[in-house]
Amino acid sequence: MVRTIGLKLAHLVPVLFLVSLATFFMLELIPGDPAFTIAGPDATQEQYAEIRRELGLDRPVVERYVDWLGDTLTGNFGRSFFPPEQEVSTMIGQRLPVTLQITIMSIGMALLIAIPMALVVASRPGSILDRLTTAGAFGAISVPSFLAGLLLIFFFVFRQDVVRWVVLLAGLGLIAALMAPVPGKAATYPPGPHRRRYVTRSVVLALIGLAVLVGLFLTFPDFPRQGFSRITGDDGLRENLRSAFLPALTLAVIEAAVWMRLLRSDLIGTLQEDYVLAARAKGMPRWRILLKDALRPSSFSLITVVGVSIGRLLGGSIIVERIFNLPGIGTMMVQGITGKDFRVVQTGVLLIAVFYVVVNAVIDVSYSYLDPRIRRGRV
Repeated sequence: MVRTIGLKLAHLVPVLFLVSLATFFMLELIPGDPAFTIAGPDATQEQYAEIRRELGLDRPVVERYVDWLGDTLTGNFGRSFFPPEQEVSTMIGQRLPVTLQITIMSIGMALLIAIPMALVVASRPGSILDRLTTAGAFGAISVPSFLAGLLLIFFFVFRQDVVRWVVLLAGLGLIAALMAPVPGKAATYPPGPHRRRYVTRSVVLALIGLAVLVGLFLTFPDFPRQGFSRITGDDGLRENLRSAFLPALTLAVIEAAVWMRLLRSDLIGTLQEDYVLAARAKGMPRWRILLKDALRPSSFSLITVVGVSIGRLLGGSIIVERIFNLPGIGTMMVQGITGKDFRVVQTGVLLIAVFYVVVNAVIDVSYSYLDPRIRRGRV
């Protein structure tokens, strides 16, 4: 395992070097003069020359890249020349936590939706629940993020009563579907001495789910239309989660639909393997087969797609941040591109790229944990 991690870290060095090259030189291709944008059309030639000198635009591009890379490695990201003028590191420190929280919350919410639903429908392929879930997933995938955000604002902010009833009825339908017989089985519950315990456990789980639904129906929270409340603010964690819930849910809806479909397909294939059929023949509980025997080998594709999605969510949260008026990295980069604030854009793009590369390296290492054959070099 240590050798695998060391090799992955060694591979990161040339990748990150290429990322820095692309980040710096691609911005050089943007037309226009940053000095003209900063100073405005009424400035003198001397003022333009002074701004270019401060930005380093009067020096060769290779020399500027070397200086920029050296400053970046030491944590000196430069200074923004647009009001309010401040250090780029200060801007990143204020905005990066917002984007990271929205991204992490959306990934967590998507996994909480996708994994249980995939387990349920994969154990009942071809059932009514499977067909309804598949149709709902296709519908969610086809909805763009800006439209999903507007729809969530309309229902969760202005039509909360409708959402409460929909959540309650959908939960009741899910509980009823879980209590229904599995297609192809002769009876709802397995025969034998464990029948009573099986029935008791199913009823208890159904009652717990019903209690959660009723509690959610009675205490459904109010969500703000826009804005963001920080954890360190006066309102604390509760208000922070309320302000971040709808933006995170907007990003999570599409991801959950994609991940659920992907995991469902892999689970259905895994459940046909010989070792799973042998576990069923031994009378192993269905939940144990799904969670311990089928989920782990079926999660390779899911983990890969999650790693790709992290980078896309970090860079693609611009629309969501604009809809919900969030002070995140996406909003900062849009303002930097519009104003040709190269230091801001370069730092933002580089941070997202580095985060994306590091996360995917961690995912590559996780393959060795999921499948020991990879760790031993047999696959």
